[in-house]
Amino acid sequence: MNTIFDAMPVKVLEELERIETTLPELESRAFRLLAQAQDLRSRHDEIIASWKAKAAWEGLDNLVAERQRLDAIAWISDPLPSGITSE
Repeated sequence: MNTIFDAMPVKVLEELERIETTLPELESRAFRLLAQAQDLRSRHDEIIASWKAKAAWEGLDNLVAERQRLDAIAWISDPLPSGITSE
């Protein structure tokens, strides 16, 4: 009894074999990348949640004022390279 594979040229069968050997590797890689993406998403959400909790505890306006103070200090100690204006 013949199958569809008996009708295919050798080049087509070789291409199918290349695909079949590549699929598991790519699927494994996709699984790992998905896991990494989920880890990053969780980390992202944890950072936001921690800052929301900090803002609830210390006050959002206080945190904004502290950031502006730290930015001003950083700007003074690490200015733009000479010849570049801030405007």
